[in-house]
Amino acid sequence: MGNLGYGAYPTHPGEVLKDEIEYRGITQRKLAESMGLTYSVVNEILNARRPLTAKTALMFEAALDVPADSLMYLQSKYNMQTARSDKSLSNLLKSIRKIAAAL
Repeated sequence: MGNLGYGAYPTHPGEVLKDEIEYRGITQRKLAESMGLTYSVVNEILNARRPLTAKTALMFEAALDVPADSLMYLQSKYNMQTARSDKSLSNLLKSIRKIAAAL
């Protein structure tokens, strides 16, 4: 699990999990079944279309023995990098900083 979120682009934990199941030869359907989740939920996480929650991180940890805290760290870094690249949020933060500087 080398680089945990410090790359040229944000790394969603689903990318790491997808690589892991491919390496092990496990299908998404089989993984979803073993975790008690629907295929679509697992597929959306693995394809970075759904965020990982603490609950699902613990479920992946139980199923694959990938540390949940590392997965949550990746999700947090992904969220921060994605938010930092949001132009409208950036403009809002600039405005807040101007107001805060005047206080």
